[in-house]
Amino acid sequence: MSSTKILLTGATGYIGGTILHQLVVSTEPSLKDVTISLLLRDGGKDRIAKLETKYGDRVECIPFSGLDDLALLTETASKHDIIINAASGFHAASAEAMIKGLALRKESLAAASQPTDKVWMLHTSGCSNISDKPVTGESHPEREWCDADPDAVFAFEKAEDARSPYPQRTSELRALEAGEALGVPVLSVQSLIIFGPGEGLFQDAGVIVPIMMRYVLDHGHGFVAGDGTGTFDIVHISDVGAVYTLLVCRIIEGRSAALPRGRRGFIFPTNGRERVHDVAMRCLDAAFDVGVLPRDGGPQTKEVRTIDLAEAASLMAGNYTVAEAAWASHLQQKGTVARDLGWVPTFGQEAWDEEFKLELQAALDGKRAMTIANTLNGAKEGGWYLEDRECLL
Repeated sequence: MSSTKILLTGATGYIGGTILHQLVVSTEPSLKDVTISLLLRDGGKDRIAKLETKYGDRVECIPFSGLDDLALLTETASKHDIIINAASGFHAASAEAMIKGLALRKESLAAASQPTDKVWMLHTSGCSNISDKPVTGESHPEREWCDADPDAVFAFEKAEDARSPYPQRTSELRALEAGEALGVPVLSVQSLIIFGPGEGLFQDAGVIVPIMMRYVLDHGHGFVAGDGTGTFDIVHISDVGAVYTLLVCRIIEGRSAALPRGRRGFIFPTNGRERVHDVAMRCLDAAFDVGVLPRDGGPQTKEVRTIDLAEAASLMAGNYTVAEAAWASHLQQKGTVARDLGWVPTFGQEAWDEEFKLELQAALDGKRAMTIANTLNGAKEGGWYLEDRECLL
């Protein structure tokens, strides 16, 4: 039995559930006997039962009241080595509380003359942290951020957050800085537009394609916001899970020296690029191909119309900031760090093409309404995200 203790938050979410599944089923020798502790909200007895039935003694479920229980988070973190924070990229205080716990863990290990190199935080954030503001501010369609130039990324985020605080970005910055201050290595995986069927037990879909598909089916046409040049990078959820598995293996195996950390601790797991306009067209193609569209009284050809930011925000629980980032901004990232560490994404263009057929069928079967509602829950200005909701983008 491995002596490395892993704590995962967000195990009932899209990202966290996939990470958990991949860690448990992995054939990597270093993960074979690892038990993973899962923080789950009180009242989730049915979810706990499902997780324990599925994964048996490979998981240990720890009930808690929520991410605001900072004392419990610190205490729980102090009993673990690796924390994978996939619950909420928008809750800075909880991330800091767990990092404080890891610092205590390092102290106790050092006092017992035990190695401390396996004490790490893997934080989950999103690419909207580095977006431009084509509607409400400056547009930079030419700009591309690279995780191999982390100093530039950190400097931009720091300056941008001073000008216009954004909870997800604030949380990422505070986590990286807290790690440096307390001597705990912290790395942030900055998720892109994630697609594909999740591997967890509860949340099995992303956000962007399902929302666009629902809009197309409801209105008979697609949409863009801003000047219509919005662009983002994409990655399959299973490939995202593979990044975390790779990182955990390297830490457990004592090969973490090459992992970025602190203000240089960014990983962009990119594996493709798409325009918002093209996502709309792909949704239209899927609907027209099976005869769902066109409908009498609606557009008879494939149309992509421009909507204003207010309507875009209505699709994102009224959150204008997230709406601009999702549908109008230029989220262009170049990710090389994960590949240099050995990450080999396996779901490329074919999986992206298939995504639109899968999402059309899921929407027609009524499977996406709850998924979208759950993901957007708490996304209104000032509310943001609670556990299990992860990050939109």
